[in-house]
Amino acid sequence: MTEKSVKMSRKDWRKLFKKNRRKRHRQKVAQERDRLAQQTEQVKLANPNYVAYLREKDQLEREAAMREEERSRYEHALWLDREREARVAFEMLRKKREEEQRKQDEERERIRKEFEELERKAKEAKEEKQRLLEELRRRQLERERLMAEYLAGIDDHLEGLGQMVDTRPGANACGFFGKIGVCRYGIRCSSNHPTPGLSQLLLIPNFFAHPALDDRNNPEYGTDSGIEFDEDELYRCYKEFFHDIIAEFESFGSIQYIFVCRNHAVHLRGNVFIQYDSVRSAAKAQQRMNGRFYASRQLHVEFRSPISWPAAVCGKSSQKVLMNSKSLQIIPQNVCNLSRSV
Repeated sequence: MTEKSVKMSRKDWRKLFKKNRRKRHRQKVAQERDRLAQQTEQVKLANPNYVAYLREKDQLEREAAMREEERSRYEHALWLDREREARVAFEMLRKKREEEQRKQDEERERIRKEFEELERKAKEAKEEKQRLLEELRRRQLERERLMAEYLAGIDDHLEGLGQMVDTRPGANACGFFGKIGVCRYGIRCSSNHPTPGLSQLLLIPNFFAHPALDDRNNPEYGTDSGIEFDEDELYRCYKEFFHDIIAEFESFGSIQYIFVCRNHAVHLRGNVFIQYDSVRSAAKAQQRMNGRFYASRQLHVEFRSPISWPAAVCGKSSQKVLMNSKSLQIIPQNVCNLSRSV
């Protein structure tokens, strides 16, 4: 150690001296206090009342400690009960949520399976529809080929071409369709509409059009079309129509008759029936005229089975007493037989 670090200034020495003196004084005061307290305690212990007081105090403290411990145990038991109830509630909530989740998963799985099933059925239906369309297209092409051979004079496939086509196989035949070749319900009819593949008789629905046959409100004549067009006007328009079409249809073969319905019902209005002498002539007409346009309307030429006209034509119409034209009526016979006088 250096001399500077050992040697202390007077000021620092006095400060250290006073500090030590205060320390010794405090120690002396503390010792005196402890001695006096001990003497006082010995004096108190010599007093029986003080000793009894200490014992009572100790007993009270022990009882207070026991009560505190008991309260602590009681609160701990309550806490355990609450904890147990909370765990039970939590477990019930967990099970409930798991059950809800399970139901949601099952519902999603059910919806997914239903969706997949619908997709599968839709795919199968689409494939089946495509298959049916391909089959229909194939049959149509085959029929067109056989029809072309038949029209060329080959009768090898006549039986196959003439087979009946049923709209509802197995159902009862529609009486209206069998009687007049058409049905007011069309494809919605629950009965069967047997249609021949070949026939001498052709039907062109709604071919002849005239305002007098339309019972709807005409935009020009309203409900007075029956006044605007009398029988002579209807007859004149029909002759123009007849002369307009007869040459075209006779170019396919000899015609026996042409019947035209003068009827307000939509399924009968202006229907034209053309009976050829031969099936081949009717087939030529059907192939050439089907899909063509006349008076801005596309023609749909169809084969029909032979019709008994005396049974099909309304009796009151032939007697000229039918005012409400809802049944089958025919343009007067002399007009229908214009083909014989042309």
